[in-house]
Amino acid sequence: PHVSKHNKLIFLILFPQAFSTPWFLFANQTNYHLVFFLLEIFNNIIQYQFDGNSHLIYSIIRKRHVFHQLSNLPEDPNTVTKPVRKRSNSQAPSNSFTVPNNSTDCFNKPPEDWRPTREWVCSWRKKLPLQTIMRLLQVLVPQVEKICIDKHLTDESEIISFLQNGTLVGLLPVPHPILMRKYQPNAATAVWFRRYMWGLVYMRNVTPPIWSETNIQLFEVQKMQD
Repeated sequence: PHVSKHNKLIFLILFPQAFSTPWFLFANQTNYHLVFFLLEIFNNIIQYQFDGNSHLIYSIIRKRHVFHQLSNLPEDPNTVTKPVRKRSNSQAPSNSFTVPNNSTDCFNKPPEDWRPTREWVCSWRKKLPLQTIMRLLQVLVPQVEKICIDKHLTDESEIISFLQNGTLVGLLPVPHPILMRKYQPNAATAVWFRRYMWGLVYMRNVTPPIWSETNIQLFEVQKMQD
């Protein structure tokens, strides 16, 4: 695992920030799997490609509250059931996609009678692979804070340079085997790819305006003001 472009790192670190909120985690009985996969990606990069991913390490340090939030997920019944109550009291957002051919049925939706419980949260929360990331934060956060104070650093490039010259050899948990996951075709990703493909077709054929007066339903088109 290796990520080298800073713009890609920005988007990568945003995923756990969005997926780690109780509103998302407790809204569906399978949503927590996405957090497991993201943590697996970060752990692989930290354990096996630390030297080449200093931008990502810096982003993890800056967003450390996200991982602390994950390690301290609430278990009280009121917080656990709140997302379901909100979902049942709210209507579908007005900017939601309209997918033809009834393909919305392919997405995993929780059964109508399913409700998150404290026991359900405890069953997977204790298995979250946070040890590597929390150890990284335990070691590097004090070092970064100290160098920023001692050298009055305000430029993030200098902090990244400091991280590039650092090491976590002997400080992290024993490296785990890399689990190779293969893509498994499914209806949900088929819908996503279809939207993406036709989105590209649309965007690359705006001039001449061949889509003028066309009722677009597969994806949402937003016009930017000049």
